[in-house]
Amino acid sequence: MVEIVTYANRSQGLFEELIHNEYDVPVRVLGWGTQWNGYSDKSKGVVEYLKEKDDDDIVVFIDGFDSKINKDPKDVEEMFRSYDCRVLFSRHPDIISKYLVRQVFPMCGQGMANAGMYMGYVKELKTILNNELAEQCQDDQVNFNKMCEKYDFIKIDEDERIFENMSPFNMKKKSDAPFISYPGTPSLERITRACRDYAQFFKRQFVISMVVLLVLLPKNYKWLPAYMSIVGILFYVLMADKSCA
Repeated sequence: MVEIVTYANRSQGLFEELIHNEYDVPVRVLGWGTQWNGYSDKSKGVVEYLKEKDDDDIVVFIDGFDSKINKDPKDVEEMFRSYDCRVLFSRHPDIISKYLVRQVFPMCGQGMANAGMYMGYVKELKTILNNELAEQCQDDQVNFNKMCEKYDFIKIDEDERIFENMSPFNMKKKSDAPFISYPGTPSLERITRACRDYAQFFKRQFVISMVVLLVLLPKNYKWLPAYMSIVGILFYVLMADKSCA
């Protein structure tokens, strides 16, 4: 038997459609009503939930705000077993520049794992989630991709037979995957959080950009890169996550 879980502290985005899906598939909600402290909250919630399960149970995790059940997942267990792995991650979508994405996330074999949708046997899920929580870096997707080199039981759903991540700007696209998600759906909160979470990966690019501006701008605009540098430094020191730096 496969159980589906999500993590959401409130209703937002596609949450209601996910919970009240047209296939009447039950979705266990973790973290409801709690305060969001960062991506590690999801891993902590799932680890706590897995304590109730047997090692050979299969659990599917899908993001609470960006994901939905696209078709009846009655064959998901059989499909998962055909991958001959213990943990299967969804493939990270090609939404923005691959250069920018690879500045943040390591490669997982030939692809990149997305932390928004994954499934696996409870025993191995406990292993990778506890390892993820032990990392200094607070970004779960960074940590999961690093683990691909450590554990040979992890695979990515490259064929997108079970999971498919798609652009939020192409929500009418048809998919045969039982679970689909639209990671990175734009909102002011998302943009603010992205700046705070990912600034640590672009320090060198920021410095280079300021130097280039200083060289190229006319003399009466030389103050601009200096001003931007001060603002950037203050933001980084006071607000940005530095756990992965």
